Amino acid sequence: MTERNVPSLTRRELLRVGGISLVGGFLQHFTPVNVHGGQRVTPIGSARYVLFVNIDGGMSQIDTLDAREGAWTPADFEIRRFPNGVVLPYGLLSNVAGVLDKITVVRSLGAWDAVHGRAQYYIQTGHPLNLALAKEVPAIGAVVAYELAKERKASDSLPAYIAMNMEGNQAGLVNQGFLSAEFGPMNMRISDEGPPDMIPREGVGEVLARRWERLHQLDGALRSGTSPDRSFANYHEYYRSAWAIMNDPRISQIFTIRDEDRKRYGSSAIGNSLILARNLLQADAGTRFILASHGGWDHHSDIYREKTRNHQVLIRELDRALGNVIRDLDGTPSPHHAGRTLLDDTLVIAMSEFGRVPGPITETRKGREHHIRVHSGIFAGGGVTRGAVMGRTDEEGGDIADAGWSARRAIYMEDVACTIYSALGIDWTKRIQSTPSGRAFHYVEPASGTRFVGFEPVQELFA
Repeated sequence: MTERNVPSLTRRELLRVGGISLVGGFLQHFTPVNVHGGQRVTPIGSARYVLFVNIDGGMSQIDTLDAREGAWTPADFEIRRFPNGVVLPYGLLSNVAGVLDKITVVRSLGAWDAVHGRAQYYIQTGHPLNLALAKEVPAIGAVVAYELAKERKASDSLPAYIAMNMEGNQAGLVNQGFLSAEFGPMNMRISDEGPPDMIPREGVGEVLARRWERLHQLDGALRSGTSPDRSFANYHEYYRSAWAIMNDPRISQIFTIRDEDRKRYGSSAIGNSLILARNLLQADAGTRFILASHGGWDHHSDIYREKTRNHQVLIRELDRALGNVIRDLDGTPSPHHAGRTLLDDTLVIAMSEFGRVPGPITETRKGREHHIRVHSGIFAGGGVTRGAVMGRTDEEGGDIADAGWSARRAIYMEDVACTIYSALGIDWTKRIQSTPSGRAFHYVEPASGTRFVGFEPVQELFA
């Protein structure tokens, strides 16, 4: 697909571009109006936030959440069966094993596409890739930002949609499409050193304020939105967002990662990303949807090879980060509901775009190829049942034996999108009539790229 223009943030660049992704200016002539619901539905409304951990590259289900043991299994996997029937490589997933009482393991996920770029586009949008409409379709996070804009508080300085480490994604970072720029993602590159340095230096406040005022004096008319070219107003939105961030006293605490947290979460890019995600959720400063990506899972060759970023290295990184963020969220009281935790307020999803071929690894390349018929993921918080398992696969782990829910089929990304919208109290059947192409945008299409399915929230996930 066409590479998207999504800036990565440094403190120096923050005021220049504002960190909000940019779509072609011509799209901004269109304001989303004529929003209709497709049918009478009742969203669950059990969550306030979403944390989506994108396991980018295709995690092998039989080497993680639906483990199978064979002659190919390395000794350090230490395969164990748990009381709820989940089988894990405990040697690699001891932290996740320690939070099995807080999560639901789903073993009946399916995918439509075996090509990374298109499948990752699905992950971000819940839609099949149509090159004619690719720039028009907004990401799920952008739709969430659009829908929940009415709930923003005066003190909310951070964008509703924040993405982390999407630079290497083969789909790029999908932005706000035809929606207004204010609903687009702020994309950050998080390294094993930590987040970008966004904390304003002491003593520069007066200078920044003076420059901000002078900027408005010079081109205030262009920023007012009265110009026929919406791009000026969009750039103003980027600047305004950056200005709000830099003047929020909570920013220092949010973007500071303590050494003890860094070590506990694994001293990795995904660990630091989930620490930052935790800080953002605890601050409740306007962010409602977080997409944190963990790349490198495309193990066609040398999947278990030592001294590389092999499967064991990546799963241990994910295990430390994901297990600890679930613990920390569950140990933080909800700022909005007495008797609940921040995990209860946050729908956490960790999944790949597809799985890997089960059985022995390939003889020549010592890896696993793409597999779309079944893969596994983790759902937690936001009303999701604790300590459960959904779905069962066949003896090899390559096909679904029991989907574990009422639709009696694989759970596709469209179903996950429906579930996200429903958990946030959003009508997933809505469509927006006014788009640049003239084709109505459905929050979730009723059909995949190949056949009618009738997607729906996975109600059985919820207690």
